[in-house]
Amino acid sequence: MGVLKGKVALVTGGGTGIGKAIAQRFYAEGASVAICGRRAEVLAAAVPEIGDDLSRVMHDSVDVTSAEQVVAFLAAVVDCFGGLDILVNNAGIMRFGALTEGGEQLWRDLLETNLLGPYRLMCEAVPHMRRRGGGSIVNLSSLAGSKSLPRAGVYCTSKAALNMMSQVAALEWAADNIRVNLIAPGLVEDTELADPIFGPDGVPDFYARLRDLHPLGRSGSPPDVAEAALFLASEQSSWITGVVLPLDGGRHLATNRPVL
Repeated sequence: MGVLKGKVALVTGGGTGIGKAIAQRFYAEGASVAICGRRAEVLAAAVPEIGDDLSRVMHDSVDVTSAEQVVAFLAAVVDCFGGLDILVNNAGIMRFGALTEGGEQLWRDLLETNLLGPYRLMCEAVPHMRRRGGGSIVNLSSLAGSKSLPRAGVYCTSKAALNMMSQVAALEWAADNIRVNLIAPGLVEDTELADPIFGPDGVPDFYARLRDLHPLGRSGSPPDVAEAALFLASEQSSWITGVVLPLDGGRHLATNRPVL
């Protein structure tokens, strides 16, 4: 369809899972796409999967907890493609544990990546979007940003804070025609988020135990999230800003109890 023809999009965490699916979808709709992440080899491998016109895809290794790396990458994207229209803050980490476990370092790790990372990217992106007459920012939140989940308190807090920060940004930048919205997925399979918690061998069981908590009977997939991101990034949602879109097969309507 080409609903993003001529647009420039930046997707963090774009080498795998949700980020790669979003980059693929945006490229298919005509956008030039820049992806970043911590692992250079993963990003390089993702590029030909995103699109075959290498003049429309760029990548670089970026740690979103580093302000210096964020500034340098934004400058490189604008230099390569001539501007920036869309920012997708997808990079994030998930860790479990009781509030009394992990200590302050756990808080620093999750807030640096899940909250301050998007903050850094947004602050750098907004001046470039203003020069283009507006733009769209899509931040990846979570069901955990609005539902208190036992043993996930730090993660929940990081996503709840991201929700509020993004909604304030939506108000502050509305006059610049810069929209800021969030996607709040339930469990999305085929990502690496759960690997550090359960290990590769334990992830399938984790997925299996949570599938039935979604009223529609299945977990999400990266392409599910990519479709929502495309809607919020494009002019199809031109009168929408500051929303937290539940993308969870109805799980936000249900309790955490198992299906009887």
